[in-house]
Amino acid sequence: MSFKLTYNQSNAVPQFKLPSSKSISNRLLIAQALSDGQFQLANLSEAQDTIVLQESLISNARVIDVGMAGTAFRFLTAFYSMREGKRLLTGAHRMKRRPIEILVEQLRCIGAEIDYNENEGFPPLQIQGAELKGDELSVDASVSSQYISALLLIAPYLKAGLKLNLFGDVVSSSYIDLTISLQQQLGIQVARIGNVISVKDGTYHSDQEIIVESDWSSAAFLYQLVAFSGRSIFIQNLNSNSLQGDVKCWQIFNKLGVFTEFKNGGAHLRFDAKLIKKELNLDLTDVPDLIPSIAVTASQLVDKITITGTKTLYIKECDRVEALKNELLKFGSVLREIDGNSFEVIGQKISQLMEVIPFSTYNDHRIAMCFAPLAIFRDLEMDNKNVVIKSFPHFWNELEKFGISN
Repeated sequence: MSFKLTYNQSNAVPQFKLPSSKSISNRLLIAQALSDGQFQLANLSEAQDTIVLQESLISNARVIDVGMAGTAFRFLTAFYSMREGKRLLTGAHRMKRRPIEILVEQLRCIGAEIDYNENEGFPPLQIQGAELKGDELSVDASVSSQYISALLLIAPYLKAGLKLNLFGDVVSSSYIDLTISLQQQLGIQVARIGNVISVKDGTYHSDQEIIVESDWSSAAFLYQLVAFSGRSIFIQNLNSNSLQGDVKCWQIFNKLGVFTEFKNGGAHLRFDAKLIKKELNLDLTDVPDLIPSIAVTASQLVDKITITGTKTLYIKECDRVEALKNELLKFGSVLREIDGNSFEVIGQKISQLMEVIPFSTYNDHRIAMCFAPLAIFRDLEMDNKNVVIKSFPHFWNELEKFGISN
């Protein structure tokens, strides 16, 4: 079933509410479960990924199916490795094509009993809980930061802790730093010096309730609205001193004409065409979740953008590079892969002759949300509006405030 997106402009300055950070919520939920509830959480994400993780952590089932929740799968792989009982951890068809071997091999090195249930190196996994022992590990960090975070989260509960030596071109390093910051906030001694991370054994605890902040990854789609329309908006509860790596969003979008002022408990966004450079070269290795929004925005505002740090996009909920290439072409822009870790987009404003433009979501929440703001230029037709529940359940309600309805 297809859904039409239409834009009706108004002069009001809308106020938006973002979802709570999924990245922070998921890490805190693992820490809370490991501590057997030694601290309380507030303002948890309502994203499907977080709900799936919550339900999995309290489930007594022998088969745990996390669907498309990649973070949940990786974090639970490490978590179940040290919890009593035997479980089959599985997911959707796409999940079974996302690699897990690096994490499994490292867990096996510290005593985990994990077997592949179908294809070697990929989900599903048979996991028998065991007593894991702290050690020094050398981990390839060039594929996914979630492997590193999964190991870090269980590290305090290993005798003598854990030391990780990261090698390769470290991807999404900001997410590793987010994990470390949260651990420190919960009383764990963690030190990172370059690509060496040391974690002392300990127990997660806090005398105060931990309140999850708003999600900077989701803010990117609202920045797109400003960039395309020239209108101003206000985003509640968004600040520049966030723990999240995607806080860089506001600095990146500044290059695309969106100026941000932090005041009154949130972010005021306005458009200034003078800030735009006609050609951009950006390294987004640390913030890969922002790449779809940046690429789509640039396609309408600059002549060419070159983005480095794209290699993890091939193993997300879909092949996001292929999805962006296919869908941008429908709007007149060309994405050309330079190598396995970079691509360029040759921008082209949407043709005045086009009336309704169809686009596919590839069952990927970020693909759906990064193309939706293009409805400002032309009516769109999309194949799946419900995919956004994975990270931003009230996304369509927020877009309605701006005048985009479906």
